[in-house]
Amino acid sequence: MMVSILVPSTKIALTGEIQQALLVAKQQGLAIDYIELGVSLTQNLLIKTESSELAIGSDLWSCSSPECDLYINYFSDKFSQPLKHNTAYIGVQDGDVCLDVWTHPINNEVRATSYVRESNQANFDSHFAWLIALLSLDFPLEDALMLARAKTNVSRETWPVDYRCFPKPVLEHQGLGIKVGWRATTDLEQFSHVEQDKLALYPVVDRLDWLAKLLELGIKTVQLRIKDPDTPDLEQQVIAAIELGKRHQAQVFINDYWQLALKHNAYGVHLGQEDLEVSNISQLQTANIRLGLSTHGYYELLRIVQLKPSYIALGHIFPTTTKQMPSKPQGLVRLALYQALINTIPNQYGTSIDKQFGYPTVAIGGIDLSNAERVWRCGVTSLAVVRAITLADEPQKVITRFGDIMQSRWQRVEEVTDVN
Repeated sequence: MMVSILVPSTKIALTGEIQQALLVAKQQGLAIDYIELGVSLTQNLLIKTESSELAIGSDLWSCSSPECDLYINYFSDKFSQPLKHNTAYIGVQDGDVCLDVWTHPINNEVRATSYVRESNQANFDSHFAWLIALLSLDFPLEDALMLARAKTNVSRETWPVDYRCFPKPVLEHQGLGIKVGWRATTDLEQFSHVEQDKLALYPVVDRLDWLAKLLELGIKTVQLRIKDPDTPDLEQQVIAAIELGKRHQAQVFINDYWQLALKHNAYGVHLGQEDLEVSNISQLQTANIRLGLSTHGYYELLRIVQLKPSYIALGHIFPTTTKQMPSKPQGLVRLALYQALINTIPNQYGTSIDKQFGYPTVAIGGIDLSNAERVWRCGVTSLAVVRAITLADEPQKVITRFGDIMQSRWQRVEEVTDVN
């Protein structure tokens, strides 16, 4: 599907900056051939497809916010109250740090990132050009803002991958009304680590009989994901899953039902972004329960890493029908970029690759034998599979073939290509 970036004639010089940003994206493997640049007939910059149009304005040129879908404000020394739904406030001084602030386009939730302003962060045209390029590549606004800010800390030809270059998602801010359901403090301890030699193949099942069968077949990490909370024998299944894990010396994670996991001393809990908001992180940590968290992009990844989880799930990589997803498929290029970023994040217990940086990672979403090798080459720690095993005529043979793929540690190679 073709995407047109139409730049207002008063800021036509932005075209070169946008082209440069797209070329850097292409060097990473992201597809840009479907993106074309032109001139807007209005004062808005337009990102157009056959089915949609996003009108973007900014105080970088003569353009008023009511006339556009998204307004990028660079020259405000304070936030308007209430925050305008369609406005992102860039570089607002807030004590010793600066903030980029915006409202989520769907749920209207106020979000912000903080960073220390450096002298090289004053090139607003470059920041804006990167923001436009990233939006045209179908990055969500929150990820585009994260990357555009990180890009101000690296050279013109470089895609940011170092954790130190990225801003930090704000978890609490009284003036902006930001308050997550959980809180990561500076003295929060690392969640207990997983045994990575047991983490490699990670089936996710919705039935106890499948969990039992997989453990009998030698699987050492498995997740019980029962979607219906009104399942009559839900607690009994959770209890049985925990006991089976102990019997087989396996790492059994309970999806969502953290209260039952706490009550019955589970090995681990896996939570999504929404479930995280209503969970009791302190209780889980005190109980020494391992914590795995789902992420769907840069913002969510850098937000939850402040919790120092046991592992980070990255997805969904390919289209999947197992559940309704809040995001679009990430593809292999983005997966490799997320992994490269995670490899630079300091931790307290280390990974098998480095003793000071990185977290175990689990790739999930649409993974089967046809694409597993390409996913594994992105450098992840583990492959989560659902239907690839449960729909197989001979599960043991499928497990063996996955094992063959994952025997050696692949690094990211040039064959990784964009699948979006």
